[in-house]
Amino acid sequence: MDFIDKKKINKYVVILLLFLSFGFAQWQPSRGMLAYMSYTYPELGQPAWIFNDIVAILLGGIIPLIVYEVVTAFAARFVAAKNGGASDEMKYALRFFFIAANLIIGAVKFVYYVSPLVTVWGNIIIDFVITTAFFCLYLWYCARRYVPNTRWGAMLLSVGGTYLIVEAILTVFGLVTGVLL
Repeated sequence: MDFIDKKKINKYVVILLLFLSFGFAQWQPSRGMLAYMSYTYPELGQPAWIFNDIVAILLGGIIPLIVYEVVTAFAARFVAAKNGGASDEMKYALRFFFIAANLIIGAVKFVYYVSPLVTVWGNIIIDFVITTAFFCLYLWYCARRYVPNTRWGAMLLSVGGTYLIVEAILTVFGLVTGVLL
């Protein structure tokens, strides 16, 4: 994890990769929503495959990225004020763990084509389980590098609470695009 510690990859490249990973992870639910819209509103005049896949990746990436960046911007300030430590470095590292989680989530969602009945529950359970596993790895990573041993409990409470908020918002977005639309 030397490339994370030394910030060898530009911050904006990492944000672009995070956007693409969110798009990949949310592509399947967004695709379903946009397919519904394209067939319900034919006056949009877009070919279904262009309107569906390209916009699904963009929509599936931009909304979660905006939510993620806004929430983590406030959370990083909160964590820094409460716990001290390197909040910018922790925020930079968190992006890598979310990228890895999103890539696995997106790959797992290809199973939905074999068994479409798993789609709704998969969007809830699989997303949460995989993201939580990578977030636990992130907490372990931060504990070893950024947070003194005496502040570990406080960091766990503040960062863990923030994680639950971000995950709840992203799950609601996935549910709305996958179920209601």
